[in-house]
Amino acid sequence: MKKLAIAFFTVLSVFTSCSKNNVTNNSSRTIRYELTGNFTGNNIITAYTTASGGTITEQIVSLPWTKEITFDAGVSGANITISGAGGIAGQQATLIVKKGGNPVGSPTTATADARGILTIVSPVVVF
Repeated sequence: MKKLAIAFFTVLSVFTSCSKNNVTNNSSRTIRYELTGNFTGNNIITAYTTASGGTITEQIVSLPWTKEITFDAGVSGANITISGAGGIAGQQATLIVKKGGNPVGSPTTATADARGILTIVSPVVVF
């Protein structure tokens, strides 16, 4: 009987440890992009998916930079690409993508090459 009680409480704890917030966050349609680093280039450009599913290009004036977008129901995925020029070799920029406040995958870090250029391509976030 003691073994049965332990098994019951073990199974019960596994099922009750999952919270509704995790389910809500996983189905969130809000993406937040966070770009940080020491890259000082004067020409940082990003292209990303808009709330309606189109694409827009925007200049990033300086780091850190953030962009939060809540996507329309008809949008099935979102993507972002960042490129920078005019930096110093070895400088870095790191992109963190969050969906519903939770990180999506690992941060992506790019290092400027000998010409002071870097590029970050993020995987597509699927809704």
